[in-house]
Amino acid sequence: MKINTNLSSLIVQSGLKASTNGLNTAIERMTTGFKINHAKDNAANYSINTKLSSKLSSYKIAQDNVYMGLDMVMTAMDSLDLISCHLSRMRDLAEQAANGTYDASSLQSIQSEINARSDEITRLVSNTEFNNVKLFDGEPERTGDFIQAVRPLTEDEAIAQGYTIITTADELQAMQYDLSGKYILMNDIDLSGYEWTPVGNNDMGPFKGVFNGNGKVVKNLSINRPSETMQGFFGNASNAIIKNVGLENVDISSNGYSAGLLAGTDDETNYSTASITNCYVTGKLKARAGVSGLALKLRGTVEACYTNVSISVSTGGNGGLIGDFGGGSIKNSYSEGNMYGMHSGMSGGFIGEINNAVVENCYSSVTSSSFCYGFACMVDSASTILNSYVNNEKTSNKYPPVGYNNSTGTVAGVSTKELNEMISNGVLPKIADSLLTYSPTEFQVGVDSSDSSRISLNISFALTVPKINLSTSDNARKSLEKIDELIKRVNTKQTEYGAAYNRLESALETIGVSIDNLTSTQSTIRDADIAEESSVYIRNQILQQAAATLMSTANQTPAIALQLL
Repeated sequence: MKINTNLSSLIVQSGLKASTNGLNTAIERMTTGFKINHAKDNAANYSINTKLSSKLSSYKIAQDNVYMGLDMVMTAMDSLDLISCHLSRMRDLAEQAANGTYDASSLQSIQSEINARSDEITRLVSNTEFNNVKLFDGEPERTGDFIQAVRPLTEDEAIAQGYTIITTADELQAMQYDLSGKYILMNDIDLSGYEWTPVGNNDMGPFKGVFNGNGKVVKNLSINRPSETMQGFFGNASNAIIKNVGLENVDISSNGYSAGLLAGTDDETNYSTASITNCYVTGKLKARAGVSGLALKLRGTVEACYTNVSISVSTGGNGGLIGDFGGGSIKNSYSEGNMYGMHSGMSGGFIGEINNAVVENCYSSVTSSSFCYGFACMVDSASTILNSYVNNEKTSNKYPPVGYNNSTGTVAGVSTKELNEMISNGVLPKIADSLLTYSPTEFQVGVDSSDSSRISLNISFALTVPKINLSTSDNARKSLEKIDELIKRVNTKQTEYGAAYNRLESALETIGVSIDNLTSTQSTIRDADIAEESSVYIRNQILQQAAATLMSTANQTPAIALQLL
């Protein structure tokens, strides 16, 4: 007798296995809430989901970073608010002490509170920190001695403003190949051993661009061309903008028409045209004729500039700051150093010749020999000189402050003591007490290394409270200016902190939108439909029960066949 395979049982077993697998899958999906739990569930979507999960995790870290940044800025703002309150009270006390109705004992009581609040400000500045990072990190680093304090642009800020970044001597020299460019220094540059070629000349054309020194210093500029003219950092310029750069220890030797910063044209009738702001030059210059510390032949504007140079020259046409100023304005500038060797020509400790110009809040303290006027040799009738002085203890007694003066206004000769008092009191320009050269705080607010994923904010702050003396009502009145300056600095920083906080909040909102979008996309791909999975579960449960019943029936067939034996 032949017994055939129990095909019915095999069919039922196959269906039972399928329903069991379906049931297990449905249970897994309902339990986890995900319809994709393994690569086998949907290989393509599993890969997409993995990438989305990784990116979503990165955005949540970025979100945490921004929250930390907001907490840091808020900590700084809270401390600055306390400092502002102390300064406001100190001003009230100084104004009270200035009234002249208080005796020495009362003034001492007011002074005691002033001292206590000053000490508390110092404590806040020293101790304000976030996660062991000091926020008010003492006096800032100085990179140069500028009249105006400089808050250098970061590289990101500079690029956003269209600047070409310069970090090396070669990159600095390469400006001569694009004379209309917009350049900015990112660090000090030492030109020791580098034979400098002036940027802009009669052959290649004048410099027509923008040069922002960014509060940095170019050191040891050296030019030794005794037979050539138009020697300087720039040779010639046309409608150029030059600002925030210091030239230290320059050493220039030429035939004439030379200057530390801008030589100017060697054409007798033409001038370089430029706006020069917050620049200075130190060092020595030597030529046959036509030498100045800052610029030789210039027409334009000069503000917050100074020179401290040694000029050695045979004939005239020289000036401590500018040799020949052909029109425009010069404000809040000065010249120091010495000039010697002149035998003839138009030479002045500050400017050689002034035409059609306004000169205001300037002074000269240049030591000079024969044939050099203390301030200027010649000033035409179209010019105006206001609040300008010369140190008559430094110049030769043979010559007055101004030689040929047809201008409106005069230049007063004063002693060294008188000049220093005017400088100390802020009547005349002086080097800034501090330079705001902080490194920015970098906040990672994105998920990659691109510039758009980080925000650079200058949240650091330095504040030193000067000695406030209220011993007399006159001293109290003088202290008001000091306190007002501190309040102004604090108010300015509060504005910066507020802007920083708002920017971080904006970044937080952007991150939130990205997280919402990614979560929605991931949910569409990954999340299970519980209602659908419940239906599948019930269906497979029914099929499983039916298969179990049928399995019993199918297994009866072989038993019947065995009974026939």
